[in-house]
Amino acid sequence: MSQGQSARVETAWAEPLVFVHVPKTAGTSFRNALQLQLGPAALALDYGKDKPVTSPLVRRHVYEEPDMHALRRAVADAGVKVVCGHISATRYAEAFEARNLMVFVREPIQRLISEFQHFRRHHGYTGSFPEFYRTPGFSNHQLKLAGGVAPEDYGFLGVTECYTESVALANRKFGWNLEVLADNLGRPSLALSYQLVPEMLAEVIELNRQDIEYYEQAVAVFESRR
Repeated sequence: MSQGQSARVETAWAEPLVFVHVPKTAGTSFRNALQLQLGPAALALDYGKDKPVTSPLVRRHVYEEPDMHALRRAVADAGVKVVCGHISATRYAEAFEARNLMVFVREPIQRLISEFQHFRRHHGYTGSFPEFYRTPGFSNHQLKLAGGVAPEDYGFLGVTECYTESVALANRKFGWNLEVLADNLGRPSLALSYQLVPEMLAEVIELNRQDIEYYEQAVAVFESRR
C-alpha cells in the first residue's frame, strides 16, 4: 500500500470499524481484501473464544474480561482499523456505534443452502438439508448476527449479489482501493443459483421469513445509497 493510500484511509475514516461477517455472504473475500489494503496488523479477528485466529486483545476483552468499551480503547491504542468476525452486531454496536459497523447481506435462501454445503465440506456435517434448515440455530441466521442494527443504520452495507458494486461503494466511502476478490466460494460463481423443489422451498421460506424481510429492507437501503 502506498503512502498516499494510507493517508486517504486516515483522512477518510479515523475511527475503528467493525465488520460483521455473516457466513457465506462473500465476507471472506472482503476480509482478505481489507487485509491486502490495510495490512494484517490493522485487523483484529473475532471468530469465537476458542478459535486460534481470534486476536489476543479480542479474546481478552470480549471473552475473558468482557468489556466492549475497553476493547474499543485497546483496538484504537493498537492501531487496529477493523475488527471483523462472525460476530453479533448487537454486541459491538454500543461501544463502536452503528456508523462504524459494516456488513454484507445475501438472499437468505441461497445463503442458507451455501452454509449447508460449507458445513458438509468443512465441518463433517452428515445430515440432510431438511435436518439442517430445521435446526433452530440455522434459521434466520443472518438476522441473528446482523439484525441487531437496522439496515439503514449501518455505516456500510453491501449486498453479495452486487459484490463488485458494493466494494466500489466501500472504496468511495472509506478512501480505500480494495480489490474484488473471490475467495472461499462453494461454486464457480455466485451468479449460479441453488434450486429447491417447491415443497422444500415453501418450508424454507416459512422458517426464514424474518431473514427474508430483513434482506429486502437491506437491499432497499443499498439501492438508495448506490
